Amino acid sequence: MSKLAAPALLAAAAAVVVTAGPAFADLPGAGDGWHPTTYSGGQIQSSSTEGEARDSRSNILHAWRGADNDNIWISLNNGPAYPLPATAGSTDHAQTLAAPMVIWTDDGGRGNFRIFHTGKDGHIYQHRIQLTTSYQLPGTLPNATQVPNNARTNTNQPVAAAALPGNSFMLAWNSQSDDSIWTMYYDAATTKFDTAQQVPNARSQDAPSLAAQVNDGDDPAPWNQVVLAFEGTDFNIYMARQQYGTPNWTNPKKVGPYTTYAPSVALTDNGYGVITFRDFDGTVGNYEINRHGDVVASFKDASYGWTNTSPLAVSSGPLVYNVLTGAGGGTSGVVWKQAADFRGQPTPPAPQW
Repeated sequence: MSKLAAPALLAAAAAVVVTAGPAFADLPGAGDGWHPTTYSGGQIQSSSTEGEARDSRSNILHAWRGADNDNIWISLNNGPAYPLPATAGSTDHAQTLAAPMVIWTDDGGRGNFRIFHTGKDGHIYQHRIQLTTSYQLPGTLPNATQVPNNARTNTNQPVAAAALPGNSFMLAWNSQSDDSIWTMYYDAATTKFDTAQQVPNARSQDAPSLAAQVNDGDDPAPWNQVVLAFEGTDFNIYMARQQYGTPNWTNPKKVGPYTTYAPSVALTDNGYGVITFRDFDGTVGNYEINRHGDVVASFKDASYGWTNTSPLAVSSGPLVYNVLTGAGGGTSGVVWKQAADFRGQPTPPAPQW
C-alpha cells in the first residue's frame, strides 16, 4: 500500500462572523474550541467533508477525499494514510467527487468498518474493512463493490448510512433524476439488500443524513429508531423517523430554518440527538433533539466554527462531535470539536409513534 505524502498545511485564518439574533452558545457539555483532525503526516486536508467512525474498542477510522485529487484515503487511529483501491481487477484507486461515509457494524466479533462512497459514475460503492486480530488495518485493503439495485445519486452528493444491530445497516441517498429520497436496508442475516424504498413526502436537492440508535437483545431500549435529516427544497431542515423493524416513516417534520448545505444527524446511546448544519453565513449551528424527534433547543457554535462544506455530526456513547472542513480562511484542513456531552441529562421520554 502506498503512503500518502504529507500535504502542505495552509495557514488557517480565524473567521469571525457576527449575526443578528441570540448570542452564540454551545450545546450542553461542549468542548473548548476546534482541534485539527490528524494522521501521521499532519492535519488531514480534504476538498469535501470527511467521514469517521469508532468501533466498540475505540479504534477510529477516518476516510476523506484528497485535497488535490479525488482519491479516497483512510487512516486508522491517526496513523498513516492509504488510498482505497478501485474495483477488482483494476490498478486504479477508488475515487469520488463527494464525501465518503464511514460506519462500524457489530458482527459479535471484531465487527466491520464500512466505507460508502459515490463513484464518479453516480453508483454507490462499499469497502468493508475488518481489522486484523491485533486490531490493525489488513495488509491488503478491500476493493470497492457496487451496491446493488441500481442505487445511484448525483456524482457530487454523498450517500448516508446508519449502522444497525447484527452487522446490518441502512443507506439513504438523493435521487439522481428528481428530488426524492430513497433508503435501502441491508440484512446481514440473509446477506442481501432489500428493494430500495422512497421516503414519502421527503424531497431534497441535496444529500440526506441518517442515524440510528438501536439496542440488541430481547428487551430493546424504547428509543429504537432510525432518523433521517435533510434539507428540503424550501431550504428548511426536516426530519423523519422510523421505528426499527417497521417499514413506515413518520411524515417529515420541519426542524429549523434555512440552511444552504446538507445537515448531519447523530444519535447518542441515551436517547438524545443533534442535527448539525451550516447556516447561511457559513457558521455552524446545532439542533438538540429528543426521542420524540422534538427540537429541545437550537445553538450556534460559540467558537465561531466556519465552513464552506457540509459539517459532520458523529456520536460516541453520550458524546457528539462536530467535524468541519475548510474552517477559516479557505483552508481545506479538517477540524473537530466536542459538540455535546449528554451524560447526566434527564432520561428523555419514549418515542411516540
